[in-house]
Amino acid sequence: MLAAVMSLALVTAVQQDPPVQDPPPQDPPATRVDDIIVDGRPLTTVAEEFVENVGEAPRGRGLARWNRAICVGAVNLRPEAAQPLIDHISAVAEDLGVRSGDVGCRPNVIVVFTDDPRAVAGAMVEADPRGFRLGGRTYHLSSDFRDDFLDGDRPVRWWTTSVPIDSETGQRATRLPGDVDADGNPAAPYIFSTSASRLNSQVRDDLARIYVIVDVNRVNDVSPQQLADYLAFVALAQVDPRGDVSRQASVLNVFEDPASSPGFSDWDMAYLRALYRPGAPMRTDRRAVANGVADEVARTMRQSSPQ
Repeated sequence: MLAAVMSLALVTAVQQDPPVQDPPPQDPPATRVDDIIVDGRPLTTVAEEFVENVGEAPRGRGLARWNRAICVGAVNLRPEAAQPLIDHISAVAEDLGVRSGDVGCRPNVIVVFTDDPRAVAGAMVEADPRGFRLGGRTYHLSSDFRDDFLDGDRPVRWWTTSVPIDSETGQRATRLPGDVDADGNPAAPYIFSTSASRLNSQVRDDLARIYVIVDVNRVNDVSPQQLADYLAFVALAQVDPRGDVSRQASVLNVFEDPASSPGFSDWDMAYLRALYRPGAPMRTDRRAVANGVADEVARTMRQSSPQ
């Protein structure tokens, strides 16, 4: 809070007959302070709103996470700039329990820096059409999101592929076009259930590949730390490119307001920790993530409050 302190001049009256009285005391000038917004909603309600606006999964699927090694590749960056970015994303992943691929691994997170993001996005779709239409909505968001990836006007755009996996076998749990049995007939994967529960599923949703395109002409106003944290966030979760988290502190707001956050906020880290917490449901639903976010934020608040 900026406080303006002004000194009032004290005037000493000259004693005369009759004496002149001092002027009546005046109130000090008003001090203007920044607007204060108080959100009186329960923490769980705010967390649910945050999760609803951040996460976006294909229709009928859960929020996916990495259950395999992550391998980050950076394109169109000098090695001295690319390696710190790769190391940062990998370090955030490892802190969440996701191991990094070995040296020489095939990238499944591909970050491309370019001054013509639309052309690069179009070239990606043309070069890998199945990668953008594989299994339709089971693996990807709707075609509206693909159109946004191709023709949108954001500083950073991304396309995420997730795959339903049988957690017991590690195999794909849904059919793709072209899947056939030994006789050449259309076939779907078999899932042998090891549980009679109707509440829990052994099918989980795994992140499989993420393309990220960075418009180098639009990132000059953010710091390297902000950009690295932003890219780490979209590389580790299914983030809704149209989500509005302006009511909470988040690194996702840095392009609209670079002063809003120096990097990851408590909300961001709470979201990622809830998504990757050990023992999370196989199909990570929004309510479970929201509860985890609320618990993590409350824990952070308790730890930071004076004893």
